[in-house]
Amino acid sequence: MASIIYRYALRHDLIAAVDPDHNALIQEDESAEHYVIETYNCSDFPGYNIIASHIYYNRPAMEEIVSDAKYITIIRFPQSQIKSGFYFMKKDELFPNAPNPFGEYVKLKYEKYIESGSRPERGIHNDFKRFNLSMDESTLASEIQRLDNELDLVMLTEYYDESLILLGKLLCWDFEDLVYHKMKEHKTEHPPVTPQTERMITELTSLDIKFYNYFNDTLWEKIRRYEGNFTADLQKFRAIQNEVETTCRFGNESHFCRLLHNDCHFLSVKLSTRNEEWIC
Repeated sequence: MASIIYRYALRHDLIAAVDPDHNALIQEDESAEHYVIETYNCSDFPGYNIIASHIYYNRPAMEEIVSDAKYITIIRFPQSQIKSGFYFMKKDELFPNAPNPFGEYVKLKYEKYIESGSRPERGIHNDFKRFNLSMDESTLASEIQRLDNELDLVMLTEYYDESLILLGKLLCWDFEDLVYHKMKEHKTEHPPVTPQTERMITELTSLDIKFYNYFNDTLWEKIRRYEGNFTADLQKFRAIQNEVETTCRFGNESHFCRLLHNDCHFLSVKLSTRNEEWIC
């Protein structure tokens, strides 16, 4: 998602706030009231236009960087998120002899939950929505309502193309601005999630599932209220997406295809380098 926004920034001469070391996550300072971002020392600095990094949701700190912004995030169904993160962070290497490493991992977390009587504060591996979006377990309903009021769009990984159509409408972007290259797809086959493991995850992530279900409902409500023919626009976008994938698949060295294949880190470095050359 960030790659799409970074590419748009490069094409339209926008200034992105990025981590000084171009890490994927923009950190807060010691006071937790400001973000640590790359700065430019010039008297006529025009200000930042976008933030597209991984970042903890702190509305006042964000408004210091970009005013009058649209606020967008993307979430994934908790079970899929947890399993993906488990293998992405290579935690399966902690269970070299287990026929189903992910199942063993969840079982250990579940047993700790049973012993302590409380869910992991930051989720099974610090990726839960209530942590990344500053949610509090005791005020779940009110926090969800607050976020619904404050966020302009909550996208869903499971309905990525549909979410992009809503994003394009929200930001008045063309379909060509929304095309993407699928990165970080893992082709390795992993053992399936057993019903027992699924039950344990459901119990551990009950708050996150409520959070996900709420914004799943809001996504489809936005689709129902879409101004225009949503189905036709989705088909048109997918046709453009398929054409781009075909064009850029086999070593096409055009500027467009090279930019499309760049990851977030490369794009943030490119934005930073360009900014240093012409902002001041």
